[in-house]
Amino acid sequence: MSTKYSDIYNSFKDKITDYDLLTYEQDIQEEILLNLLNQACARFQRICKKDLTNRDDLIMEFNADLSLEEIDIITDWMVVNWLYPYLNNAENLKNYISTKDFKLFSSADLLRAIQNTYDTCRKNAKSKMNEYSFVYSDLEKVKKWLK
Repeated sequence: MSTKYSDIYNSFKDKITDYDLLTYEQDIQEEILLNLLNQACARFQRICKKDLTNRDDLIMEFNADLSLEEIDIITDWMVVNWLYPYLNNAENLKNYISTKDFKLFSSADLLRAIQNTYDTCRKNAKSKMNEYSFVYSDLEKVKKWLK
């Protein structure tokens, strides 16, 4: 069995509201989504029971059947990585701090909201990944490693 990237992408799109992403041409949209997928897999690879590097980017599928839980964790990390550029947006930072007197503007609330959303999504993804690692951990390997 295998898991298609499109299944993961659809799950990710269900978690966000980004109408701009949907307006991009298909190849640009897939490039963005593949980049987010790669970043998410890099976060989850050490813990995941499946080999997330065993995949084919040409036919756009994993060579393993990922569980719904694994897809959920991957897409949560995709959301975190999707939010990160909004957090580090220079315009948001300029609006947050005035160069003259460091006076707060109303868009400071936007930056704070983005930061809070990012933190919440990141904590959620880490929590699910930790839970996954506890449920699927190989205690025999851990015992051997500790000796």
